Amino acid sequence: MEKTKARKGQILHKKGEEVRKLEIVLLGALRMTDGGDVDVRLGSGSVAGAIYLPGDTYAFDYVASEDSTLAVVDYTSEADLAEAVNGMVAIAPAIAAACMEHTKSLLDALAAIEEGATTLCKDLKYNYNDYKFLCAKIQMPPAQFVFVEALAAPESSGLASGWEADIVRAFCGQAPALKKMFYPLEPGFCVEAVMRAAETGRRVRKEVETLAAFIRDTKARTADFVKAFYDAKSRVDTGERGASDDTPAITDALDIILAFADVKPEIEETFRKDIKKYTDTTDRRAKSAEMRQLRSSIAEGFYEIYEAAFFRSMETSHIPAEVRMFFLFGFVDETLAGIANTAALYHTAVAWENDPDGHILPMYDWLAKIYRGEAMPSKNEFDNDWTEYLREEMRTGAISQQKMNELSHDAHAMISFEIHNMFTSANKVTNGQFASFVPVFCATDVTRPLDKCLANPARIRAIFDKILDIDFSCFYRPALVSFPEFGIQHFVYNTEVKPYLILMPNFGSRGLMWQEIEGVKKTTPAHMVLSIFHSEDLESTIVRMCAQFRWEMCRRIQGVRYTDITEPSLTAEYTNYLQFYKKNGNLSSDMKDRIKIMLQKARNDYKNVFIADYEMYILNEAFGLPRLNKITREILFRYCTLSKKFRKSLSANPQFQPLLERWSVTQGAKAHGIDLFVKKVKKMKPEEEVPLEIMGEAAFLRM
Repeated sequence: MEKTKARKGQILHKKGEEVRKLEIVLLGALRMTDGGDVDVRLGSGSVAGAIYLPGDTYAFDYVASEDSTLAVVDYTSEADLAEAVNGMVAIAPAIAAACMEHTKSLLDALAAIEEGATTLCKDLKYNYNDYKFLCAKIQMPPAQFVFVEALAAPESSGLASGWEADIVRAFCGQAPALKKMFYPLEPGFCVEAVMRAAETGRRVRKEVETLAAFIRDTKARTADFVKAFYDAKSRVDTGERGASDDTPAITDALDIILAFADVKPEIEETFRKDIKKYTDTTDRRAKSAEMRQLRSSIAEGFYEIYEAAFFRSMETSHIPAEVRMFFLFGFVDETLAGIANTAALYHTAVAWENDPDGHILPMYDWLAKIYRGEAMPSKNEFDNDWTEYLREEMRTGAISQQKMNELSHDAHAMISFEIHNMFTSANKVTNGQFASFVPVFCATDVTRPLDKCLANPARIRAIFDKILDIDFSCFYRPALVSFPEFGIQHFVYNTEVKPYLILMPNFGSRGLMWQEIEGVKKTTPAHMVLSIFHSEDLESTIVRMCAQFRWEMCRRIQGVRYTDITEPSLTAEYTNYLQFYKKNGNLSSDMKDRIKIMLQKARNDYKNVFIADYEMYILNEAFGLPRLNKITREILFRYCTLSKKFRKSLSANPQFQPLLERWSVTQGAKAHGIDLFVKKVKKMKPEEEVPLEIMGEAAFLRM
């Protein structure tokens, strides 16, 4: 006999391994599980392996549910079990009581799994009859499912309620008295109790194993029927809901979503179990290792199901309302979401209106755009886009050149890349609860009425229009073009490229600019991400996202010299101003103290200071409400110039008057120069139209 330790979560034995040892739990606890219907605890004193004979194979996995100490004994015959108990006289009563308790837990598991098997068969038969009725309602011929028609519930063995079960339960019910007055009288009494518990346990274990296999097999063989049933049910529900203004009762949402997604049985079972456990948990934000593992498991299953459901939706014209709610909001279960929230999510989903320009869109619609080849996937956490990612995979030998060429335009691979990179990361970041985040919609996460914080395309478009009405050049960037026919090799012009704003299916508090361009081409749109239910002030969040874009786009254009003041730019001048503010004679002592505090709050991140200043510039300074110092206002006005309407309204403002005068002179000279350039081009080829890029630049300089 030897002692060994097992760490929490360590797998001691896997299903199918040969039984060669007995392990007596001296401290801690183990779990006997199949990952689904069976989960039995083996507490202190239990003997793992006793419900098998030597040479049998484990029917379940054995996992340490906490840090444990075990006594390990070779197991070559049944006599080894008796010898092990005789060899540990001091704790033999505890072993006897624990072995009986383990067998009682097996009996309870058998009763539960017998009921589960009966209920499964009953529900399938009932749904099959209902399926025919539903098909008649939608005038669709029902498919025939022979297995379901012939399905019968397994007969009960009687073990869970027979005399043997009564004896085991009696032993457990009188355990304190037996441990005090009976077991200590003679070691043989302990041996007899252990051997009886082991013998009964073996018979019960075999029944549990048989029924668990029956349930797995039945679910696998009826998967097509379940999918067909929920498809017919959702079609009927859609028709009835469309004909009524009343709020429909959403029930069995998870069943409908999983049937639609048609994921692997093991993914489905694990996700069901996780959602049930999460729903029953009172403290869902607990920092325990068990809760962290549960949240991680839910997230893993959620994205697998989301991906499968997305591809299924690309192959059918019918998407149930529950699945649409899942795509838009991360909704999976009406109990977890709450009745009122479920109704609100349903009405929001069916009344959803897309952005006419196709630039503000939910995550599902963004994936559909990639699938159709209308957009490229976002960068991953290593700042690699799809092309760079494939090149890196080829460089490391993970894929061949031929495979890289095949994947470069593979829509399925691109969608998988986007879901398991940008989606998983941005969903967590926008939610704001990094430590306790789960991607499923939960009522406990809702801190404001849903209708008040819904970030739909119309609201977001109105805010963008307001910002661009002030900072008209926000999304303009320089581009290079040549016109050989006019003898022009290099012409730099400003072009506007509106960003994509992707709505994450969560209730969150953050929005951010994910990337400023796609790939290396500077005339591609930025990708921004935001919670579809945004708990903070939406206008302020979008203003800050525009500020992030301004900063990062300037860095992209300037390259490694983005802080070099000899090449003036927004980032260079702002960096220079913040680095040397203490020596700036144009700043008062109070203002320098204020800048110091701002830098401390921003942890010396100049970009964050700029973002805060840009927010005040757009929301206050543009309306004549002074909030910035002279230096900051001058830099922002130079690179984020106000539109003509706001310049006119501030023309008499003494703080802006000198800035406006200097800008008018400089801009007038640029406009005059482009006018001369246009005349020159017209003179060269009067019969041809002046290129749009040149005319566009002339118009831009007069905005």
